[in-house]
Amino acid sequence: MTQHNETGAAAKRMLQVMVPSALLLWAFVAMGTSGKMASSLDGRYSSSGHVVLKDGTSVRISQSLVFNKGRFYSMTRNAPAIVEASGRLETDLLGRTSLVIEQGEVHGLDAEAQLDEELVFNLFYGSHTGTRITLEQIGSCLYGVETRQVYCADDHPHRG
Repeated sequence: MTQHNETGAAAKRMLQVMVPSALLLWAFVAMGTSGKMASSLDGRYSSSGHVVLKDGTSVRISQSLVFNKGRFYSMTRNAPAIVEASGRLETDLLGRTSLVIEQGEVHGLDAEAQLDEELVFNLFYGSHTGTRITLEQIGSCLYGVETRQVYCADDHPHRG
């Protein structure tokens, strides 16, 4: 019975050392990953064009996104609505970057607006506190997976 107690005590001591060490290592890696990605994206991104709705009509859209020191500020204009949002940029341990909405508002959207459900969903999704939008980098452009929005660096050679 004493050998069992000694084994249990040794395992308990090992856990007391390993768990804090693992948490410290995870925090160290997470902080390093976030800082590199956040600073590499600093700058202005935008896009504009038309979105074809389910009924075949099109709506003009323009989007602007600014990254500055791990923060983002965005504006999306879909006639007649404007969505403003701001928040923080997060990078997970696998290097995937997300926008985390901390504050957002939809302006100018009324019941009479001729927008389809998917477009309205994207407008509201991109303005709700706590929402995450995963970004995938494609060259010097960024693709918002959940909202299907594309943002290209303002100095991108294929812009307008």
